[in-house]
Amino acid sequence: MPPETTFLERQQEFNQQEQAAQGRYNQLAFWRLIWFVGAVGGVWLLARLDEQLAAAGVLVVGLIGFMILLKKHQTIRQERDMYHQLAFVNQDEAARLKRQYLRPETGEQFVNPTHFYAGDLDVFGKHSLFRLLNRTHTYEGQKRLASWLKAPTAPDSIRLRQEAVAELKPQLEWRQQLEALAYAEPTISQSPDALVKWATAKGEPLPGYLSVVRFVFPVITLGIFVAWLLGYAQGVAVLLALAGHGLILSQVARVAKDVSEQTFEISTALRAYQGLLRQAEQVKGDTVRLRAIRQALTSANKQAASEAIGQLGRLTEGLNFRRNPYFVLLLGVVTLWDIHYLIKLERWRQTHGPSLSLWFEALGELEALNSLTGFSYAHPSYATPDIVDDKFALEITAAAHPLLAENNSIANSLILRGAGQTVLITGSNMSGKSTFLRTVGTNVVLALAGGVVRAEQFRCSPVQVFTSMRTQDSLEESTSSFYAELKRLQTLIGLTNPAKSAAGSSTERLPVPVLYFLDEILKGTNSADRHRGAEALIRQLHHTTASGFVSTHDLELGQLTDADGFVRNYHFQSDLINGELVFDYKLRNGICQSFNASQLMRAIGIDMDAVQR
Repeated sequence: MPPETTFLERQQEFNQQEQAAQGRYNQLAFWRLIWFVGAVGGVWLLARLDEQLAAAGVLVVGLIGFMILLKKHQTIRQERDMYHQLAFVNQDEAARLKRQYLRPETGEQFVNPTHFYAGDLDVFGKHSLFRLLNRTHTYEGQKRLASWLKAPTAPDSIRLRQEAVAELKPQLEWRQQLEALAYAEPTISQSPDALVKWATAKGEPLPGYLSVVRFVFPVITLGIFVAWLLGYAQGVAVLLALAGHGLILSQVARVAKDVSEQTFEISTALRAYQGLLRQAEQVKGDTVRLRAIRQALTSANKQAASEAIGQLGRLTEGLNFRRNPYFVLLLGVVTLWDIHYLIKLERWRQTHGPSLSLWFEALGELEALNSLTGFSYAHPSYATPDIVDDKFALEITAAAHPLLAENNSIANSLILRGAGQTVLITGSNMSGKSTFLRTVGTNVVLALAGGVVRAEQFRCSPVQVFTSMRTQDSLEESTSSFYAELKRLQTLIGLTNPAKSAAGSSTERLPVPVLYFLDEILKGTNSADRHRGAEALIRQLHHTTASGFVSTHDLELGQLTDADGFVRNYHFQSDLINGELVFDYKLRNGICQSFNASQLMRAIGIDMDAVQR
């Protein structure tokens, strides 16, 4: 069954289940009201008949029944909400197939303006790789996915991700359940750094006597209060006792405030984390990464992460009751509330603190793997790349741009092997040069992240992708687009030079060769300087471990292939048919012989024949 059909059928099924659950929810709400009114009426009637014992019995039964109905009501509500979230997950999946996005996350918080390729290849943004892939919800999950898209890793690590994706792919129910659970709490996307900082910090020990005082003083104060009610003590005694409580609490007030500030924002998300971690602990698979994730989701004392996180959620929620001034006045001071929870939280920290960041990281990695898996499941025709250990290899067969809709792209093939090679692409305006460069670059980024690629076959070695495609001027920095491009090229020279960068600072050789994509190279200067500069740069890069692609209108650059043999020429062409320009976007060997600038200028009304008169 095609993925689109699967998603639409599941969406319809979950919508129906949501409606059924809503019906049960409404019915139970009605019967809950009837039960409440009946219990209150029964108690009132029996009290009027002076049947006090019977009235008390009805009151107890009524309260118990009401609580049971309330619990059942909450269960049905959670079930209804889960069906709603599962329906949305499938609606979102179906929309992505059309390259439409329902989720708002764009990953732009991970953007670095000087990144080697993220801006030019649309890694982040409204129409981006991140948005196409992202099935994460936690902060750590989004950060992990972003890091995979921003930097290459070792071939073995990529293969381990591919193995995990292959095992997760058939687990559609489990994967969508993981996503649906995450939708339950929006705050789950907040950074847990403050909580992790608290969990891993060296705790400030509380005075030992507080372990006893927290029980003894509330009992003594309660006794004084009862004595006052019975007339055996003065009211001032109660006030003095409460003042004593305040004095004791003042000794831990700063610590309680600090812990509350570090845990408050994420405390509500910990309940959702509990459900997510419980689901993560149930992931099936024997691959290295999945086994490692399951192993990481335990603490030093072998307690499951979900249980420990649930306990932490209850403790942080309890401590943060102190933020309510009415609670503090009515119960917090009397019970020495802060001390009880500070002691319990310190015990939790000593037991589980070192494991907390590992749990978040393991869950984040599982979410990132689920993102790659969801993308693979939705596109069964996409190829799993063959990641090789060669120094430099790139072989693509029938590759198209993954961000373009299926019916709006043309596939092309190409082989590039060895260091110091340049693929020179010429062609007329709008013929497809830039799109082809982005097609290759984007698929390489996907492959090195561990994902499938939009191609029939794809073979590559780890490389550091580098692009110079969308250089723009900057009023703030007083730079022209030409100078901005020069700064990008300076960075490329620094990456490929094993000794010194162009700026004169030391630059270590990258662990992998550079694969560069230079679009309309040096377009901001005159044709003579553009040709000389482009030829010099290509020759300079030939003596490094870098290889890549250069698009240009400069046909003379193509003569380099005859002179030295390290430049290969390809082109895109356009044809003028019945007065209209037609593009087929097919990559061809050799230098382009037809350009459309004159036709385009003539089409807008420029008299091109005037230059001959």
